[in-house]
Amino acid sequence: MKKLSRIIYVFCTLLVLLFAKNSVFANAAQPGIWNAGGTVFTMLYPEDSLTFKKVQMRQEHIYIQLYKGFAVVKGTYLFRNTTGEQLRFKMGYPVNGIYSGGDYSINQITLDSLSQFKIKAGGNRLPLLKEPNTQYENIRNFSKNWMVWEMTFDPNENQTVEVYFIVNTNQAKVTEGYKSERTNAFIYLLESGSVWHQSIEEGKFYIQLMDGLTPKDVQGLSSGFEFQYNETHRLYYGTKNNFSPTPIDNLIITYYQYNENFSFENAVSIPDNLFTGIENLSRMPLENLTYTKAETGDPYRVGTTFGESFSALLTLFVISAPFIIGAIAVGIAIWAVVKWNRIRRRKKM
Repeated sequence: MKKLSRIIYVFCTLLVLLFAKNSVFANAAQPGIWNAGGTVFTMLYPEDSLTFKKVQMRQEHIYIQLYKGFAVVKGTYLFRNTTGEQLRFKMGYPVNGIYSGGDYSINQITLDSLSQFKIKAGGNRLPLLKEPNTQYENIRNFSKNWMVWEMTFDPNENQTVEVYFIVNTNQAKVTEGYKSERTNAFIYLLESGSVWHQSIEEGKFYIQLMDGLTPKDVQGLSSGFEFQYNETHRLYYGTKNNFSPTPIDNLIITYYQYNENFSFENAVSIPDNLFTGIENLSRMPLENLTYTKAETGDPYRVGTTFGESFSALLTLFVISAPFIIGAIAVGIAIWAVVKWNRIRRRKKM
């Protein structure tokens, strides 16, 4: 009987290890949003690092128009030189690359559509240079080309910078455990603004639904902005004040569905019309509109389908198969020992 007890103990231990192993593997897939359209706006060169904390982003007003497959963006930033010295440095956006930001739930932006990028400072168009850059922070370069411009600030000067661009949102995938879902997604990484002198005094964020999109097409929207909604203009309005950006401050929206036949090049073939639309939005008296509290879902949530559930179960089975086979073998061994003991007792009788 002692031998049988030891066998049962080993069997139970294997079962515990099996379930523990499954619980570990259940979180093996990195959750988050991958290959979203979006933006990374930051100071560029390490040699300019001494100026990083001398320039404050006092205000940022972000205007986003969402279409089926892409987004048009205008950003208006008010910067201030907090020192009594003249500052000269370079800012930049990567033309091609991947920025992996975020914390537990990763936010991976594919930057592949800045050919329409425009930059103004003080109302004047700035010249751009595409030039190579060494690896910077979380960005892995594809082309090693950046949209780069040079900024000069007089002592204690305030200066307004405006950027315009279009990004592809149709390639995104939301991952949660072993489930994933193709969707449209846009991410504005506020965490990249941590290089500026802190804090950012005022942030206003406007997201307008275009192309027949409605709130029913919005699957998830970041909750940290206290978003409100205007039905007439199909417009979300959110704010942040006196904040130092971290991954939790990133603006994330998932919407509509993936279209395998979508052509980004065709959709943005007439960019002037798209930029006129975003410019008109930025000039509207948006703060005077009537808003109601917006319902915001979780942008990281993945809907479950039968196929996804089956795939998850199949994956877990493949991972657990050796332990399942081992448990069956132990069960058979225990049955055989019990059976043999019974036969032996009968013979003694």
